[in-house]
Amino acid sequence: MRIQTKAIENYILFIYIFLVLIGISILGSITSFRFDNKDFIKQIIWILGSIPFFYLFYSIDFEKIRKTFFYLLFFGLLLLIATKIPPIGVTINNANRWIKIGSISFQPSTFARIIFILYLAHFLSKNRKLIEKSNLGKFPQNFAFTTFIFLIFAGLILQEPDFSTTLILFMIWLSILFVARIKFSTILVIFLLVVISATLYLEFGDKFRKTRYITFVKYNLGMNLSKEEIDKMHQPKEGLVALSNGRLFGKGGKKGRAKMFYLPFPKTDYVFGIVGEESGFIGSTILIILYFFLILFALTLAQRADTLFATLLIAGFTFNMAYNILVNIAVVTCLIPSTGVSLPFISYGGSAFLVDSISIAVILNLSKKSRRKYGKNQFQIV
Repeated sequence: MRIQTKAIENYILFIYIFLVLIGISILGSITSFRFDNKDFIKQIIWILGSIPFFYLFYSIDFEKIRKTFFYLLFFGLLLLIATKIPPIGVTINNANRWIKIGSISFQPSTFARIIFILYLAHFLSKNRKLIEKSNLGKFPQNFAFTTFIFLIFAGLILQEPDFSTTLILFMIWLSILFVARIKFSTILVIFLLVVISATLYLEFGDKFRKTRYITFVKYNLGMNLSKEEIDKMHQPKEGLVALSNGRLFGKGGKKGRAKMFYLPFPKTDYVFGIVGEESGFIGSTILIILYFFLILFALTLAQRADTLFATLLIAGFTFNMAYNILVNIAVVTCLIPSTGVSLPFISYGGSAFLVDSISIAVILNLSKKSRRKYGKNQFQIV
């Protein structure tokens, strides 16, 4: 099927706007029962405030500012360090993931990810000869600095602690290396090394997290749980209850049970449970289909981009959204343990929404410039 590039860009923009409207609708339904309108109004302000940033990143010429990406690394580093420094860094739910300046709070790890993507795309596209020499023996030497940056960013995020975001950053790193055509054997060895390191970390470094995972496995296998373990599984259980209550067509906004203090974090981590309960299997499936085409179209634009830099940048921002979607839905459907990852454009949260909106703007920007430069308006989706 042959589709014009311009049409694909319009489809992505349409899906983005539609997802934002769905998010507003779901948040309005939740806050009408469980919270006051303050959260709803704050999210609307963030959405409106994202518009000028969207336009800025849609218009900017990234080729002309590539030299600043190196300095952005230090800015990202400072943001992550600031989470450890009170009163700027604040603790929420026993985690130092937030910076608060006045009435504005945000998660630096969200911005650190896009800074890392910008620099990695810049470095790989400038050093294409190193990619050809990316066998396992040469990789540590040729890519020492980018690996060091990843380890620094990942280490700081892991200490917040934020294990899930660390893993998402790792998957983004590997995915960009794959798109850049780093040798697959090298990527596979890196993957296995990190899996072994993560296993050792869970076994010896974090007893609380290890206990959570053991409880999660026991729950999914139907094994007997202690009262303490049952309490720990309350959130995943209520997420599944919300999804099952929705049945085929959903209960509607006025009859939803989960948001009435049954399901913890209904507007953020478990918002997909609210979608499932109020719009049913049909509504949840439609949302997943929208996400599927958003990712498919964006990756197709990455494939069509005129430069390696544009390809890697579009792919990186797309992978960032894709892994957030996968992790959030996997948590609510009890495929993986609970973790604090938002659902793009649906979950409540200003900094996450801003970054996801910037991602869409960057994707459309780079595709537009490729299309205008070469006049290639058509490509094939296989």
